[in-house]
Amino acid sequence: MPSGGTDTPLDAPPTDPDAPAAGLARALHVWRLWRLERSDPAPFYRLLARELADELESRHGPLAGRTIADLGCGPGFYTAALRERGAIVVPIDNDAAELDLAGAPPSGALVADATDLPLETGRIDGIVCSNMLEHTPRPKRVISEIRRVLKPGGWAYVSFTNWYSPWGGHDITPYQYLGPRLGPRAYERLHGAPRKNVPGVGLFPCHIGPTLAFADRLAGVRVDAVRPRYWPRLAFICRIPGVREVATWNCVIHMTRLHDGAPAVSV
Repeated sequence: MPSGGTDTPLDAPPTDPDAPAAGLARALHVWRLWRLERSDPAPFYRLLARELADELESRHGPLAGRTIADLGCGPGFYTAALRERGAIVVPIDNDAAELDLAGAPPSGALVADATDLPLETGRIDGIVCSNMLEHTPRPKRVISEIRRVLKPGGWAYVSFTNWYSPWGGHDITPYQYLGPRLGPRAYERLHGAPRKNVPGVGLFPCHIGPTLAFADRLAGVRVDAVRPRYWPRLAFICRIPGVREVATWNCVIHMTRLHDGAPAVSV
């Protein structure tokens, strides 16, 4: 399954006019787009970006006029979809080459590290951090920075591909099941160097249990929902230690920045 996306169900009514309406045909359509992602990424990511914008408006209301930071924005598919809804988007990526993947980088893009964001404290209405945590060695620091820059009442959508999911190893999949040391070594010995997302350089083990525990303990933040990105109706999976590290495939955490003194009651 994909390494980027939305927690809209695969059988939800599409925002892509060329996509089947629902059900198995819908799931197969998304699957086919993902299978072509390496050679033709735009249709797949544009569909996911539109659906993510739909999800955010359903959860948080109209995006028009809101200031949203798009962390790990890459070529800007999510930035474009959010701007189509009238949001004021600050696209951020730490790799200038990623910004250029679709041609010109998204306008206003910043080259910066998400562990040290060049944003003022408490000035951002919303954060989209789509499948970036597994690409940093310091995911907890990223979550702390998200808390810092959000306004009280601001929200964050944080998703990541957990290491032991079926796509957790990205280009070395399924060798990640041999562990973060042996798996990459075995892959390279048998297949050569990965095309990208080299473990220990551009890809790092990220697990649901420790990540969720950190977010739950973080002062000033409330965890509103945790669920599998591609089958959100099965959110109970994320409550089962061990099982969630494999079956979730891709984890979404919805968080809210609390007002000072507000109790942090997480799900």
